[in-house]
Order: sequence, then structure tokens, then C-alpha cells
Amino acid sequence: MAANDLTEVLRALRSEGPFLIASHTSPDGDSLGSSLALAMMLRARGARCVVVAVGGVPEPYGFLPGAGAVVVGYPADWTGALVVLDTPEVGRTGVPPSIVASARPIVNIDHHPGNTRFGDASLVDYTASATALLVHEVLAADGYVPAADGATLLYAGILADTGGFRFSNTDARTLAAAARLVELGAEPARISEAVYGRMPLSRMKLLGLVLSSARTLLDGRLAVLVITEAMKAAAGTDGEDIEELASYGRLLEGVDVAVLLREEGARVRASLRSVRGADVGRIAAGLGGGGHGAAAGAVLDGPLGEATRRIALAVSDTLGSRERA
Repeated sequence: MAANDLTEVLRALRSEGPFLIASHTSPDGDSLGSSLALAMMLRARGARCVVVAVGGVPEPYGFLPGAGAVVVGYPADWTGALVVLDTPEVGRTGVPPSIVASARPIVNIDHHPGNTRFGDASLVDYTASATALLVHEVLAADGYVPAADGATLLYAGILADTGGFRFSNTDARTLAAAARLVELGAEPARISEAVYGRMPLSRMKLLGLVLSSARTLLDGRLAVLVITEAMKAAAGTDGEDIEELASYGRLLEGVDVAVLLREEGARVRASLRSVRGADVGRIAAGLGGGGHGAAAGAVLDGPLGEATRRIALAVSDTLGSRERA
């Protein structure tokens, strides 16, 4: 079992490397911002780094400094250190088992409940709003002061995992870190505009189709939106970046849980969001997935109708338990 200690993580990051930096497949703003910022620090120290994002860099995160150097596959002959960010289990990174078996040290930095504390050194803090917040604190503890590009990466990661500072995980610790990153050169208006303020026409068309699918179940307490293969074809997009779309159901009056269901061949990917304290991490865990109390996900067997039924049953059980407590 890894030592859950900042000192051990710093010691591991001071090794010669080279460093392979990985995160969960289908990366988001937090995993990408964290990975690229940590890579900047390690490269400033003279270490060689490779940042991998299985699935590539989704829109709108192509603007992030260093995003163009991200690779989508793992080097077959890698030898060196492995740093896993924003991922509760190493298997969710897609890192080949041969690399996991030979990489040393393995560093694990994450804020997801249920992290298995794998690796040789881990920093796992469930109270942190984002892994980017933890990386910011690691860099500060190491005495590294990021330039404006690094501050932009960390600010973008925090922005993404707090829903633009709208989610309940936005606390004083988060806002203090954001303020410090602004002092270091992050530009809040520009970053927010890049993440939330622009979209290609195909995505806007998909958004319209997704919103038109909205319905409520459980007497209005569960909002369900869907993305079907037909919708993606009609809009001319693969719909890969769905994180912001998943939050639209939260806007419906009276809703406790919102879910976006996306067809992926014979399976359905569910992205769940909480509105008034319902623990969607618990719901997702019961369906074989995971995440946080406010945002979580799972992959279910299709078709959509069966996936919707299972989600509704799980949400009903959770809401009923909360009312009886």
C-alpha cells in the first residue's frame, strides 16, 4: 500500500524520471490541467515527461498550454516513473499492465472517494474540490512557482471540477487557490470564455437535441436527458465532451438528481449530477461506477430504456433512504 503522505509524493517526484503522466480515459479539464501543470514543473527541473490522454484532448480544452504535445497512446517500451492523476484505480487509465508492473516509482494524486491508494506514494484527499487543487498544493510545497501558463492550467482544472465555481465543493480552500493562481497570471474571464463561452455549430445542434429529450421521473425528482447515436449523426459530432451537457438537467425545478445517458454501441454511459445533496457517487457505485457525491458516472448495459429503468430504481432507493434518515 502506498504511503499517503505529501513528503513521500515530493520525494518520488524528485526522482530522475523520466515521467509518464496518466489520468482516466476520456480526460476532462481537471485531469488535463493537472497533468500538464505537473509536467511543466518536472520539465523545468530537467526531467523528461510524456503526458498521455487516452481518447485525446476533447473540446473545449485544446486551448490549454501544452495540449498539443499530449499523446493518445502509451509508449510500448516505457521505463521510468508513472504518475497517475485524478483516477481512483490504475486500471481506469488504460496504462498497459506491463508498464504498471515495471514503472517505479508510481505516484497517485487524486480526490475521488474510493481511491485504492495504489502505487508507492499517494496523496488522496476526498475533501479537495479538484485534483488540480492538490497539484497546486504539491507545487507550492515543493517551492515551485508556476508561470502564467501553469497557473492557467491549474485554474482551468479547478474551474472545470467546480462547474465554474457553482458546485457545492467550492469552498474557501478552493477560492484561495484560485485567487493565488490569478495573482500568478491566470485570466478568469479568458479561461471561462474558452471553457464555457464558445462551442462549434455541431455541438450547439447536439445541445438542442439533448434538451428536447428532457423528461422527469420519480414525481419530478429525477431529470433524464439522452444522447443517441442518431442525435450525434444528425448534429455531425461524436458528442465526446459531455460534461457540461450533463449539468443541464440540474436546472429543472424540483429535481434532486440529473442524469445524461449516452449511447455507446451496446452500452450506455450515465453521467449523474446532484442538485440538493443527493449522493450520486453512492448511486453510481451501486451501478458499478463511481465518482463524487455531486458528480459521478457509470457504464450500463443497453438499451436506453433498460438503463433508464436501472437508474430510476437506484435513484429512488437513494432518495428514499435520505428521506428516512
